[in-house]
Amino acid sequence: MKLAKMKDSSAIALNETKVRAKKLLKACQQDEPLAKQRVATLMAKLGISHSDLQLKHCQQVITRELGFIDFHHCQRVLSGQVILGDDWGGLFHTKQCDTLLNHWFTGYLAAREFNAQAEGTLLLPYKKQFFVVERRDYCNALNLQIIFQPVDNAGEPTILRDLVSSYANADWHSFALAMVQHKLPKV
Repeated sequence: MKLAKMKDSSAIALNETKVRAKKLLKACQQDEPLAKQRVATLMAKLGISHSDLQLKHCQQVITRELGFIDFHHCQRVLSGQVILGDDWGGLFHTKQCDTLLNHWFTGYLAAREFNAQAEGTLLLPYKKQFFVVERRDYCNALNLQIIFQPVDNAGEPTILRDLVSSYANADWHSFALAMVQHKLPKV
């Protein structure tokens, strides 16, 4: 993933979730088995048939796959509206991360302090907690390129190290988009 500076990067990950929900609905309407399988649990829970399936149902499936409670929660996080103490969702954690040595923290300040003292790490939010990973291992496990931010005073690229302090900036949104694309199937 290459980070591109966009005029309005704030909506890229959220727009991707909306596009994916529309594609999922269309695939279900075309009786694609994998798409129907993805919505089956929600449909059974709601007691609806495929003919009753609506975009809001597909949005719910997509947001749950991304680690959010519901679509409103997804919108809040991906549009830059959460603050410390809020639930950030599980976008940045996947099963592939379970094999990595992650350092977990209940508070941001402790996580930030640990991250500042360690080389090659990345601080990420998870629900109301925070975890610090070895950046290279994390990116390799998820098949992502290492993230660079060209913000150094000397003009040198610096590596993005804290997704909480960089929340809602262009690089955060690009990273969130990469995670959305990573976590969701193509259908």
